[in-house]
Amino acid sequence: DHLIIQVGGGALASSCVQALREAAELGALDRLPRIHTVQTSGAHPLERAYGRVRALLPDEPSPAEVRQVMAEAAARRSAFMQPWEEEPKSVATGILDDETYDWRAVVEGMLRTGGQPLVVSEDLLLDAHRLAVSQTGIQVDPTGSSGLAGLLEMRQFGSIGDRDRVAVLFTGIQR
Repeated sequence: DHLIIQVGGGALASSCVQALREAAELGALDRLPRIHTVQTSGAHPLERAYGRVRALLPDEPSPAEVRQVMAEAAARRSAFMQPWEEEPKSVATGILDDETYDWRAVVEGMLRTGGQPLVVSEDLLLDAHRLAVSQTGIQVDPTGSSGLAGLLEMRQFGSIGDRDRVAVLFTGIQR
């Protein structure tokens, strides 16, 4: 039902969006999951770009409306994706890119699936990291468990229910 993925430069998220779209087109998936992204409160250029694009759309945009606004955003890139102004800091160092380079594909993926960008606190990133390691035994690093932080936030606010199926990716290893 949901894929929650950590985003820095956006390559992982954009490749997931593309793979899921192709799987649906080939009939391997009945429907796409809602795609949600996670960035830190230290730097969230994707969330900012998403907000600028979303402001140009109606509440429930059609695929044609999304395509049209995304074409406009592509033509005026600097009005939508802007580098983070300050040097970002976070325990999740791997997602501190000052720009999300693959932003268009990721924003479009969220819009088409009803997903959303999430900005999580340092405390939640640390809680998710501890939970991930203690419950799975996987020595994932804080960047790699950032998707779990997004899930915890969505559960806290009731955006994901008890019966929803959710995937998060654990990437990177604690060294």
